[in-house]
Amino acid sequence: MAAARALGNSGGGAGAARLLGLLYDPEIDHARLLACLNGDPALAARVLKVANTPYYRVSGSVGTVDRALALLGLTAIRGIAAAGCLDRLSPARAGHAYDPESFRRHSLAVACAAQALARLCAPAVAGEAFMAGLLHDIGLLLLVQSDSAAVARFEPPDSSDAAAARAAEEAHFGTTHEACGAQLVQSWGLPAWLVAATAAHHGVAPAAPPAQGLGALPALLALADHAAQEAGCGLWPRSDATAAATLAAHLGLPQTALADIADALPEAVAQLGSVR
Repeated sequence: MAAARALGNSGGGAGAARLLGLLYDPEIDHARLLACLNGDPALAARVLKVANTPYYRVSGSVGTVDRALALLGLTAIRGIAAAGCLDRLSPARAGHAYDPESFRRHSLAVACAAQALARLCAPAVAGEAFMAGLLHDIGLLLLVQSDSAAVARFEPPDSSDAAAARAAEEAHFGTTHEACGAQLVQSWGLPAWLVAATAAHHGVAPAAPPAQGLGALPALLALADHAAQEAGCGLWPRSDATAAATLAAHLGLPQTALADIADALPEAVAQLGSVR
């Protein structure tokens, strides 16, 4: 846990980690959230800028954080603010295995794809799917913080075999980015469903019956990761197209869902990612 605490306590990471915990505090109320956001001018500005992008379909009509919350709801505001937190947490480039801009683009792509997929098969958790997608690879940041030299030396396997990718990470780091991510979000006091989704977003196999609600998040993240890779926003490990198609069919998603979402991702990422 020491490295997790170090990342949360470093520079802007301290405020970002505290805010992430606050955003998903089940006891949070409207006034407390507004006070938190309005007390951080940079984050308030980001909320307003993103809320006015075409992605949220209210462009040009949102002038205050209070109005953004009223129009978009707590779930959307949580996601926008969390994206701002992610920017503050990301460390510098560490060789070819970790590039902060690629990481940011991939995280936004998986967040958007997970939300779009959830709207098709688990609409009640679409907001949670966005947050889980945004943070699914947060363990990479912990690996960089813990040993940037090891990350710089790492050669991501050119394989779509999830087990082989996990074994390569274990051999090189003594752990995986999934395990590190689960450790990190747990240390920040984030919800158990987010810990579970972060810990199991690769190599998800179809289960009978299909998982429902928050339990479907690992599968949605695996599919969103595949869509992100198809859209040119991938990171390691690579996804397996056959496994993704099987998992999508098991969840009852239309055959064209992954391709359609992948086609729409570059525009969604450009709209959300252009605002800092």
